[in-house]
Amino acid sequence: MNLLKRIASRFTARGRALAKVSKGRVCAKKRDPDNAIKYYTDVVDTSESPRDVIAMALFNRALVYAAIGKLRQATENLKAILGMPEAIAKIKRSASDKLVRMQRKLEREAPTTDA
Repeated sequence: MNLLKRIASRFTARGRALAKVSKGRVCAKKRDPDNAIKYYTDVVDTSESPRDVIAMALFNRALVYAAIGKLRQATENLKAILGMPEAIAKIKRSASDKLVRMQRKLEREAPTTDA
C-alpha cells in the first residue's frame, strides 16, 4: 500500500481499528500482554469498529489470554467469534481449532479420580 493510502486509511473506522490490532500484535510479540489486551479490547469495545476486525481482535486477544493462562477469558473470546456471522471463515476455523486444542489440554491436565 502506498504512503498516501496508508495515511488516508487512518481516517476511516476500519483503518483505525486495524491500526490498533497491529499495535496489539506488536505488544504481544514483545511479550507485553497487558498492552496487547488493551489494544484488542479497545477495538472490541469501539462501536464504530467493523465486525470482521472485531473478530480479528477477539481472536488475537484470545491467543494472549491463553498464553498467560487465562483460559476462561480465551474460551469466551473464541466462542464469541464462532457466534459472529461477519467473521471470515478462516478466523472462525482457527477459533474452532484453538478451542479444540484448549479443551484437549484441559482434559490432559485434569486430575483423574480412580473410583
